[in-house]
Amino acid sequence: MRTLTHRPTEAGLRREDAVAGVVSVVIPAFDAARWVGETLASVAAQSYERVESIVVDDGSTDGTATIAERFGARVVRTTGAGPGGARNAGMAVARGEYLQYLDADDLLAPGKIARQVAVLEASGADVAWEPFHVLAPADDAGSFAVGAQVTPELGADLAASLLTTRGFVQIGALLVRRTPRTDPVWFAGGRDTVEDVRYTMCLAMRGARFVSSDAGEPGLLFRQHTGPRYSTRPTVAFARACATNAVWAHAVWEREGELTPARRAALGEAYAFAARQLAPLDAEAFATVAARGAALGGDFTRHLRSRLRWLSRLVGYPRAESIAAGWRRMRSTVAGAGGRAVERR
Repeated sequence: MRTLTHRPTEAGLRREDAVAGVVSVVIPAFDAARWVGETLASVAAQSYERVESIVVDDGSTDGTATIAERFGARVVRTTGAGPGGARNAGMAVARGEYLQYLDADDLLAPGKIARQVAVLEASGADVAWEPFHVLAPADDAGSFAVGAQVTPELGADLAASLLTTRGFVQIGALLVRRTPRTDPVWFAGGRDTVEDVRYTMCLAMRGARFVSSDAGEPGLLFRQHTGPRYSTRPTVAFARACATNAVWAHAVWEREGELTPARRAALGEAYAFAARQLAPLDAEAFATVAARGAALGGDFTRHLRSRLRWLSRLVGYPRAESIAAGWRRMRSTVAGAGGRAVERR
């Protein structure tokens, strides 16, 4: 297959020129040679036949592109674009009316695409979503087994739900129809946002209609590694990214005069989550997020642990978190000293 080099200035295929009924599977990949063949095989096994596979090789140093080409995938090359930028590169050349995003180590279950196309055609909706199953490590030999099902909790205010951890929809569990409400919507590039959450929120904010295609069976198998994957980042970077998304949503809702109680509650939860992660890792970022959260009052503090919430009433949240972090460090030090004493004995 022909290999392309993506140019960031490309506007992408016009929606009007998309081929009706075709599903474009966009797979960002970095050093994914161990997994990408199995991922592409799961695409080839779909009962829906009008599918094109696009693998965006984001500067891999292994045989990712060679394996992708062996499976008949169209290969686009980028360098250092990150998952969001790589997905954008794939979208720019995608021919399909439908977009299926799939990480290079995840799997589609047979029938997933056909089911979601049928649901979208019957409902006229823009986005089909469903629960996903974790593909968890089964042993030390590197094998995986289907684990827990994750069912997102999506309420009446879709954008607010998507900002919370309970409302997270794994990007591969979606199928997006290219309509005026979904296209063009691009992923945020770089590593400063949780780009899949930002993308789904953008769709919701533009009025895209989401419909469940849950058939009581796994459509996506999300591979959960014990180590990092291409689409993950260190804890501190992830926490900063979560905070960035919350700040972005907060600004949009305030500017549009749409900061409803449900959205204040979602922001409070998002700020509380980011603050807990940042407190022991990045004092400056923590202070910024804590101040934003505290400004929301009870919508923020009710997401704190009960003891921390009580202490916050006395000394303020930032000071309370600092005290709690110091207490945790002391307990860890004492526990470590006890362990060393046991070892000496």
